[in-house]
Amino acid sequence: MGKKILQNLFSGYLKFLKKTITIQWQEKQISDGKQIFGFWHEDSFFMNLVLEELAEQAGPIDVIVTADKRGDYIEHMIREYGGNALRVPDGFAAFAELKKILQNSYEQMRSIAVALDGPLGPRHEPKKLAFYLAEHEQEEFVGITVSYSCCLRLFWRWDHYAIPLPFTTVMVAAHDYGEVQKKQTPKLPIEAETAECDILLKDA
Repeated sequence: MGKKILQNLFSGYLKFLKKTITIQWQEKQISDGKQIFGFWHEDSFFMNLVLEELAEQAGPIDVIVTADKRGDYIEHMIREYGGNALRVPDGFAAFAELKKILQNSYEQMRSIAVALDGPLGPRHEPKKLAFYLAEHEQEEFVGITVSYSCCLRLFWRWDHYAIPLPFTTVMVAAHDYGEVQKKQTPKLPIEAETAECDILLKDA
């Protein structure tokens, strides 16, 4: 019961944001069709709205999500906004699942999105997964960065998770880095260029 209430709370707040926020695209370099999207884990909440809009041009987008209980809430929101969550376990068990993901992606021509520094950080230190997927699939890698005119930040979390406030202006930059290799990864900016009004919530 508690899980269902939280899922509805998160989804309801995101729907309210969709009606009240303003998205300003600083850059929107995406192609039609399949590509690999990467974003910072702290922006996972708002990325539901970003990916929903990108899917109008890129087509269906699958989002890689942790297989543990934390992923249940993420998957619920992704599905609410027309996406599909791919549950991947941590550690060595991930290899078999990633093999299936690559095969399905190839057959169905679906884009893939992944939190670059997820699932557990360190913050803003990208792992190789997104670049491995781009290299393996020979698809373009698109890095997405986000800034908020005002947001709550859960600073006790490793990622400083961001929750934008209603009537906020959100700056989004989607930059196409072309085909990349996991051994020669591009340097991504931490945020789109806009001043932030962060409200830090302390752990009680």
